Amino acid sequence: MTTPKIGHFILHSNVVPKVTAGKYQLVTEHTGLPFDAVAETTHVTVSAPRYTMPTDQILSTFPPANAEGAFADRLPQIVLKRRTLPWERNPAGQVKPSSTPWLALVVVAEGEAALSTATAVASCVTPGTTLLDPSDKDVEEGLYLAVTESVVKKIFPCQQDLELLTHVRHVDVSDTELAMGDDDGWLAVVLANRLPVFDQANNKAVRYMACLVNIEGQLGALPPPEPFNESFEWALAQDWSALAQIDPTVGPDPRVMGNVDLGGLALPAKANVLQAGRAAAAGAPRAVQASQTQNQQAVAKVGSTLDGAASMAQASVSQQWSGMQAGQAVQMAARDPDAKMLVRDAMGIGFRLPIQAFAMEKVLRFPVLAHWSFTTNEGATFESLMEDLDVGLLGTVPEPPPEAPPKPGPGPEVVQTGHIGLDHRTRRGDPVRAWYRGPCVPLPTQRDPGPAMAPLAHSADQLRRVVPDGREDLSLASAFEIGRLLALSQLSVVSASMRFRSEQFGAGRVREILAQTLPYALPQLTTTYVDLGRYVAIQAVGEMARHPDEILGPRRPVADPGRTIRMEGELDAVVAAGLGLDLAALKKTGEQIGMVAALARSSVPIASQGGVMKVDDKAVTTLRGALQTELSHALSVAMPPATKVVSPTQPRAQRGAGAAAPPPQRDALDDLIESAEARVDSDEQEEGEQ
Repeated sequence: MTTPKIGHFILHSNVVPKVTAGKYQLVTEHTGLPFDAVAETTHVTVSAPRYTMPTDQILSTFPPANAEGAFADRLPQIVLKRRTLPWERNPAGQVKPSSTPWLALVVVAEGEAALSTATAVASCVTPGTTLLDPSDKDVEEGLYLAVTESVVKKIFPCQQDLELLTHVRHVDVSDTELAMGDDDGWLAVVLANRLPVFDQANNKAVRYMACLVNIEGQLGALPPPEPFNESFEWALAQDWSALAQIDPTVGPDPRVMGNVDLGGLALPAKANVLQAGRAAAAGAPRAVQASQTQNQQAVAKVGSTLDGAASMAQASVSQQWSGMQAGQAVQMAARDPDAKMLVRDAMGIGFRLPIQAFAMEKVLRFPVLAHWSFTTNEGATFESLMEDLDVGLLGTVPEPPPEAPPKPGPGPEVVQTGHIGLDHRTRRGDPVRAWYRGPCVPLPTQRDPGPAMAPLAHSADQLRRVVPDGREDLSLASAFEIGRLLALSQLSVVSASMRFRSEQFGAGRVREILAQTLPYALPQLTTTYVDLGRYVAIQAVGEMARHPDEILGPRRPVADPGRTIRMEGELDAVVAAGLGLDLAALKKTGEQIGMVAALARSSVPIASQGGVMKVDDKAVTTLRGALQTELSHALSVAMPPATKVVSPTQPRAQRGAGAAAPPPQRDALDDLIESAEARVDSDEQEEGEQ
């Protein structure tokens, strides 16, 4: 299988397991035996989450929990650790595996749905839903999302979209950014089908809640596929936020009775109450009829809103968020020892509306395995930035707003030298006026100031000038910056600058560092090329020769195992050849007087008499010539012959530019040559005397 590179990932449509979650019987039978064997039955349980998602299976979520920002350009998602988790159950309520996932990520806005509190898992699904093996439950209590059929048809994904909203990513385990702490590099990702957009119509932030729901046994409740729409206008699928104003301490009567005054909130009346009101209003006085008409209008308005047919005016969601202090509640809950339970409960603030008590349509329940809330504000997105982008050529003056009056005053400030006064903002942010002149001037100018010319500038700020009127003349500074940008736009200039930085600049920096650390002085840089690296190498070799123990460490032992000696032939022949003895003569003498006496009488060849090696004149001349050649080669490598050699031991203060180099110091090799010459002279003198 192909392993993804770091920074990349491979997408797979799904990873369907061989079996789904449930209880199985493994029956083992033996056949072909001379006797009958009883089959062995083993009970096996394949477990998987059903009503709650373990925290160790959630690697990341987007948008982050309790976050506030511009999230309208990306679909919310949740990343799961186990690659087969979205397909470990069959959403159709069957045993065989299916490529349709049983999980869906649903994003609801505040006021569209209700999140329950801890409820028995048997009540977390829509009444009448048939589940495969209802006794298969991972917890005793869970949460469910209560939504009406109108909301399901508007914001829930259809069955055909479930496979497209779930996939598997294969990443490199060493890629910490993509792996997110996973142990095998295989991640399951569930996407939502709704963008959490900002309410641009009312210019207010919207608080959303993302819920990972279980759709097992409720595929038929999902909406049918709809044709593609190129654009849409955002609006709440249904607004139940009016229920948040009900005082829970009033009692159960306002929840079932209509036409009850709850501080300006009118609850929907039942059909028989409305009909009775209309019948009684026919014979009632005019004032009573007007009161009943207003009451019926209020009831109809609220009732239609709760049925999802209209929109109800409400306070800004951002104000609701600040008023309820949901974000602060989540942060406070995170500090509690029971943070896991309290944070999940605090995330549901604003989504605990008693929808089922007032809805006139069927309310569906979907088990919620994980949920988190976030807020989408008016932050800039890529689309909004591109729409607000004002393009134009360099130097284009932006057009003033239509409502802005024209600026009074004379025309542009221009002087005879061609300078024009422009508004300038300093680095500190102070608005000032500055002078600028382009390359075209109305009269000849002095191009070469002569000896008074300023030194070479290294930045644009070095060319800023203050003229007698107190303003700055930014002409040269602007020309410097424009020229620098034009030069950097050429690849050849950038390449030459990089080569200078890596070669000349780097060599100069190394020379300065070496001059401070080395015990000897470096040669002066002249027009003649000097190979600084080779010169330093030769001087370093001299230092190592003078102090070998300090630089190279202790010497190797005089005798070491060495390499294995290969001996060919008889042992006595090899030993005799090594000692320079005549083995045949030695054996013949040994037969007469014995081998020990024969060895005692044998003379051993000696390379030199008295430990002094005789060297003739020709050898001395050859040695001196070779030595001179090596010395000349070493000097030519460090510096060409045309360059004056500077002794590394001479103090810097005593060296002049034209001073002649002192003779080189004597070393051990010079002493060896002179001793060899003295020995040759003494040998010749002794031979002459004899």
